[in-house]
Amino acid sequence: MKQLLLFLALTLFGVLAGRLAGVNPISQSWFPRFASFALVVGLYGSVVGIDLGAIRRRRRMAILIVTLGVPLQIMATGLVMYLIYPMAISFLLAVAIDQIDPLSVQTLLQDKEKMSDEAKGILRVWAAFDDPVTVLFGFLILVPLLSGERVGLDLPEYALGLALNLGPAALIWLVYLKTKLLENRTVALVLLAAVLVFAFFTQSYLLAAITGLLLRPLPARGLERLINVLYYIIVFIVGMAIYSYGVDLRLGILLALVEFFIIQPLSALIAFNGTTGDVFRIAYAQQNGLTTLLMGIAFQSLGFEVLPILLPAIVAVNVCNLVVNKIYSWKERRGLIG
Repeated sequence: MKQLLLFLALTLFGVLAGRLAGVNPISQSWFPRFASFALVVGLYGSVVGIDLGAIRRRRRMAILIVTLGVPLQIMATGLVMYLIYPMAISFLLAVAIDQIDPLSVQTLLQDKEKMSDEAKGILRVWAAFDDPVTVLFGFLILVPLLSGERVGLDLPEYALGLALNLGPAALIWLVYLKTKLLENRTVALVLLAAVLVFAFFTQSYLLAAITGLLLRPLPARGLERLINVLYYIIVFIVGMAIYSYGVDLRLGILLALVEFFIIQPLSALIAFNGTTGDVFRIAYAQQNGLTTLLMGIAFQSLGFEVLPILLPAIVAVNVCNLVVNKIYSWKERRGLIG
């Protein structure tokens, strides 16, 4: 209940602050740097929380969810929204809302003690590694289809981006396999700091996520607290942005309900096998935040008016997540659910 009240209070306070200050935080010069820092920390922190032994047993499922499940879920959400709201941007809204946010996942998983490590690992992999798929699907397929304009793929730039992400990751992997250097906590801390700073300045977000699989020298409690702070700062920023862009409550809440109560549960029932509790938690695990906001900003810059719909959808999805999972946890603790 405290999480829900804090979330609502910060959102409302953000709207009020936006109105009083007349400031759009997204247009401020500091926002891209903050977003980059939050993404690096969030992606690293989400992957660090993965139990490698547990996810190794479900690695095939994790790979299938990211490579096939994400685009299929986007199309399903887009089709349902298009039937209700027959406009082309319904599919762009689907791309953005299907971005599961790693900061939100890490923050909101902390009170789900009975959820298995395998289920938590699947969700963290989903949140950390769905971004490349959604970006490619959104900008190389949907945007050209909807705008009628071809979005060119700069192959040298794309190759450089892959090299910046995968090159350092491959080197760390070799050091991890061939030496015992990373067993020295000081060496691991220095290397981790260097890699995350590099990821921040080059926007190599996939590198930050991969690093979380190999380098884990930081105390978990301190990292969790930092992620919590970043998550709630973003909640406040979303509130301020709501005032700046306005809201389409009807479509925003509709998008949230379609994703949270129809598409995500259906995807979980089809793709995930496990205990009833785990399937339920995955089914009602949709969590949106910074990654959805950034995708919306990108689409908005191309002339698609999506932020007035996505901003209330982000709030509604988080409220749904908190309410549904809090009720489930309460019944679970009292033995009302087996």
